[in-house]
Formats: sequence, structure tokens, C-alpha cells
Amino acid sequence: MRYLLAGPDDYSLKQKLTEIKLALGDAALLTDATTIFDGARVKATEFKLTVDALPFLTPCRLVIVTGMLGRFQPAGGQVNKASRLEEANTFSAAVRAAPPTTAIILIEPELNRRNPLFADLAAILEVHEFPMLDRSGLKAWISSRVSLGGGAITPGAINLLAQYVGADLWALSGEIEKLRLYAGGQPITEADVKTLVGYTGEASIFNLVDAVIECRLKPAVESLEALKAGGLPAGYALSMMSRQLRLIILYLDLKSRGEKDTEIRRRLGLTADFVWRKTAAQAARFSFGRAAGAYRRLLETDLAIKTGRMEESAAVDLLVAELASGAGLETHERT
Repeated sequence: MRYLLAGPDDYSLKQKLTEIKLALGDAALLTDATTIFDGARVKATEFKLTVDALPFLTPCRLVIVTGMLGRFQPAGGQVNKASRLEEANTFSAAVRAAPPTTAIILIEPELNRRNPLFADLAAILEVHEFPMLDRSGLKAWISSRVSLGGGAITPGAINLLAQYVGADLWALSGEIEKLRLYAGGQPITEADVKTLVGYTGEASIFNLVDAVIECRLKPAVESLEALKAGGLPAGYALSMMSRQLRLIILYLDLKSRGEKDTEIRRRLGLTADFVWRKTAAQAARFSFGRAAGAYRRLLETDLAIKTGRMEESAAVDLLVAELASGAGLETHERT
């Protein structure tokens, strides 16, 4: 019972982990016989003592280790020699010599098959990889998830849900359950997705940031009013604008360092396709200096509100008017 669960699809990985646990016996008893290690820090002696210990009042002992392979695969793909490889061999020997009453599960965010520890253990590991779903796989997953819950969904609603939420299966499962209950036995439609999925406010923020980027005062003011009319307080609009400008600045910085789009998206945590595309498009029209200037004005406004120097709604109204008219956006280019 030696498993390796690897990949960025945390939802499917956790589902598989639960499946393995259920197969090992009574969940309550197993909890008391489970040890979880941080693979980057656990000492080889402590690990060996744990996996060698026989279970008490349970048929099995479970040892879960996160990030152990990564410990022996430094950045750049070059594996340290000598003592590092010796340490990897020690862990490998402990896994191999563990009694059959110990189940060992290694969990990794990604799998590098050239990793020395993996290469040594590959023959005895049951490997399950969980890559992020592509567009077609995501739509199939949505359809299957709705069906498993006893519901139905139109193709248009599937497309819209995939666009709004993206490959974050944790978020998708929650949205699907909410939509299924809302539909009340009827197929989930595009209108249902537009009504329930948290997208409208985000779209208005994008419209507001678009108007600021292009110095279009009237549309910027109208977007802000639409947000407030929808029940969002001015302070929340300020925080959403701040978040979006921060993403743009981080995008521009990573792009300037030569990072690829897939890595930028991962580091920014933008799983929703719609949010990723809009952020990339806005960053392409915003210089680093203008984005930094706008972000600085946002921070100044937030400070003025929190210290009581300005009333919240009036402060945000003034900020949007300034930014959309091009005022206060002196550049702060990096040297």
C-alpha cells in the first residue's frame, strides 16, 4: 500500500485520498492511526520509526507525507549529489521496508519523473496524477457532476459556468450544488448561471478599471454607480479595484521577468478563464508606471477613509474621477 498522488488539481486529488482512506477501514479508528508529515522538514529517523510502528486496535496505520519528492528536486532541475542523495536513499529504504500494515501516501503538487527518490520508488508506487482539466475535460466534468447530483444542465449553461469559474473544481462543485437547488428539478440554464454565479460584480469592476485605463470619465462614474446600485458599499468597490490593480502590477512584473503565461496565471491564482483573460488584456494596456500610480492613489484614499479624514463614498467618488481623468497618475517606472 504505497501511493503517490500528484498534480495541481487539488479537488480530484483530495477525492482520491478520501477514497483510499475509506478502503483502509473504519474512518474513526483510522484517524487515531494516521500521521501526517511535512516532507520538507521530517527527519529520516522520525519517519522510519513511524512507518515501522505496528498499528494498535486498528488493522492499518496510515502515514501521509506532503512534499517529500520536492525536497530532493531543487529549482533548476539539478539534483544535489552526495549527502542529499544519501538522505533520499534513507527515505526510500524506510518506505520499502515498512510493514504491510502501514499504508504510505506521498502527496506532491507536481511530479518530476527524474526525481531521484521517485526513480527509486516508482516500481512499488501506485501513481495517480491529477493535471488541471482542459476546456473539453472541464465541460465534461461539469456535466457529470450535475448528473451525479440528480440534475440536468443545458450546453449553454455548461459553457458559461466553465467561462465564469474556470478549472477551480472546489468552487465549481459549490456553484453546481447552488444551481441545482435553485433550478428545483429543472435543467440549469444560462439565465440561472448569470443570476447565481458571482460574476456581475466582478464584471462591473472590470468595466470600471477599463474606463480608468482609457481615461473615460463618464463610463467610469457610471460603472461605480452601477456597483453601488447593486448593493456594494463604496469601500468594497475600493478593495476590488485595489485587488485588480495589484494583479495587473504583478502580471506586468512577472511578464518583464520573462515568465510564461501559464506560470503567471498559476502564481496569480487566476483559475477562472474570464478573470485571467480580462486581467491579461488590461495589463497589456496599462504601463507599470501608470498602474503603480493608480495603486498608490488607492492606498492614499484607503488611508484617508480609515483615519476619518474623508467619508467613504465621497472619497471613492473623488478617486474614480481623478483616475479616469488621468489626474494623479504620474508614473513610477522602475529603475
